[in-house]
Amino acid sequence: MTLGLVIVIQGIFMVEDARPANASAAPRAAVGFLGGLSGKLLLLTVAFVMLAEVLIFVPSVANMRIRWLQDRLNTVAAAAVVVDGLQNVELPRAVQRETLMATGTKAIVIRRKDASRMIASVDMPPAIDGEYDIANFTALGAIRDAFDTLIFGGNRVVRVYGPLGEGDATIELVMKDAKLRTAMLVYSRNVFLLSIAISLITAALIFLAINRMLILPIRRLTKSMQEFSGEPSSPERVLVPPEGKDELAVAGQHLASMQRELQRTLKQQKSLAELGLAVSKINHDMRNILSSAQLISDRLADVDDPVVKRFAPTLLRTIDRAVGYTREVLSYGRTTEAEPHRRFLALRPLVEDVAELLAVDRQDGIDFDIQVRDDIEVDADSEQLFRVVH
Repeated sequence: MTLGLVIVIQGIFMVEDARPANASAAPRAAVGFLGGLSGKLLLLTVAFVMLAEVLIFVPSVANMRIRWLQDRLNTVAAAAVVVDGLQNVELPRAVQRETLMATGTKAIVIRRKDASRMIASVDMPPAIDGEYDIANFTALGAIRDAFDTLIFGGNRVVRVYGPLGEGDATIELVMKDAKLRTAMLVYSRNVFLLSIAISLITAALIFLAINRMLILPIRRLTKSMQEFSGEPSSPERVLVPPEGKDELAVAGQHLASMQRELQRTLKQQKSLAELGLAVSKINHDMRNILSSAQLISDRLADVDDPVVKRFAPTLLRTIDRAVGYTREVLSYGRTTEAEPHRRFLALRPLVEDVAELLAVDRQDGIDFDIQVRDDIEVDADSEQLFRVVH
C-alpha cells in the first residue's frame, strides 16, 4: 500500500516535469502572403518563367534580325532583277533615289563571278561599319550581332549580302541600321510584354494548382498544431485526418494519431496528479492522527503496568515507523527517495520486533521461529530492513 502511495505521489511531480520549458510560449502569428509559402511560390514561378522567356528571347531576337535582313534583301532583289534585265541601261538619278528611298538603302549591287553591276547608288558613305552574310552565319555569331545592333546600333552603315535566286549571283545592299534597330526594339518590347503576360498566367495556374494540392493542406496541418498546442485537452482540437494516400494525407493521419495519444497521456497524468493530491491530503491528515497517537503512546510508557510496559515499546516503534513512512511518501513525491542510513545493527532484535508486530499466536497453529544468533550484525538501514523482513 505504501509503495502504491509513493507511485501516485510521484505522478504529481511527473506532470510538472513533463511539461516542456517553452510550453507557455505563445505560437507565432501567421505570416503575411509574401512571407508565406503561397507568396514565395508565386514569386518564384514568375521569376522562373521570366528566366525561361529570357532564354527564349536570346535566339528569337537573333532570328528576327536575320529574317528582317532577308526580307529586305528579297525586296531589293525583286527591284534589282528588273533593272538588271535592261542591259546597258542606267536608271536616272531621280529613279535611283526613289528606289533607294523605297527600299531604305543607300546602294544596291548585283555581283557575279565575272562582273558586278551597280543598280542604284546615292550618297555613298565613306566607310562601312559592318558586313553581314545572310547565307552563312553561326548561331552564336547571329546572337552576338543581334545584341551588338540592339546596344550599339542605330547610326551605323552596314553592308548586307546574300544569294540572288538559284544562280550564282549575289545581291548586295548598303544601308543604315536605324530601321533595323527600331524593329528589333519593337520586337523586344512585344516579347517582354508577352513574357509578362505568359509568366503571370502560368504563375497563376501553377499557384492555384499547387496551392490546392500542397499549401492548403499544409496550412490546415499548421493551424491544427497551433490550435492543439493552445488547448491540448480539448477533443475538438484533434485534427480530422484527410483521406488519401499521398504524403500530406499520411502526415495528417499520423498527426491526428499523435494528438489523440497525447490527449490520452495527458488525461492519465491528470488523473494521476489528482489522485496523488488526494493521497497527499490523506497522508497529511494521517500524520496528524499518528502524531496524536504518538503523544498518547509516550504517556503509556510511564504507566506502571507489566503488560503495558511489555507492549508500549513495540507500539511506540510501530507508530514511529508509520510517521516515518508518511514523511518518506511526501519526500519521495517531491524529489527522490532519501539515502539509506546505513549502520551496523543486531539482526535478531529487529526480527523480534517484526514478530511482536505480527503478533503470531501459536494457538492458531502458526509458529514463528527465529534462527538468528545474537551476535550477528548487518550493515543496513534499520527501517528499510524492517520493511523487507516484515
